[in-house]
Amino acid sequence: MEKKANWIGLLFLAAAIVPAGFADTPGRHAHYLRARTDLRAAQWLLRVHDEPNVMNHIRAVDQEIDRAVFEMDQAAALDRKDLLDHPPVDQRLDRPGRFRRAMELLREARAEIDREEDNPRAREWRNRAFSHIDGAIDQLRRAARDLRLDRLEGF
Repeated sequence: MEKKANWIGLLFLAAAIVPAGFADTPGRHAHYLRARTDLRAAQWLLRVHDEPNVMNHIRAVDQEIDRAVFEMDQAAALDRKDLLDHPPVDQRLDRPGRFRRAMELLREARAEIDREEDNPRAREWRNRAFSHIDGAIDQLRRAARDLRLDRLEGF
């Protein structure tokens, strides 16, 4: 009976230690964590008030980023990764500078998750995240085009 209690205790101890040890391990899926941070930074850069026609596209970018991050969070939950990220954002950028930097971050995020995937179950979330990042890039291009047209017309 005493040996059984020792084994149960050992089993509980192992169950408590193993997940905690792997939770902070930067090995698997470190790329999507960087991509997630890039997406959040791009999102914060674009959260400024602008002309209504530009804001329609910016809201769509924001929604696509949220959806892409949600897909990455699914993989993070499987890997027990920490999701608390607060990326620094350069507040000194002007509107075109913010758009350019946000586009760079979106492209970097896409490149990060484009790397080889070691977890076959994570391919689904990656493909959905690609779709949302591509949608965000498309909407950001439309917003930039509208902003450029507004400037040409003197707004």
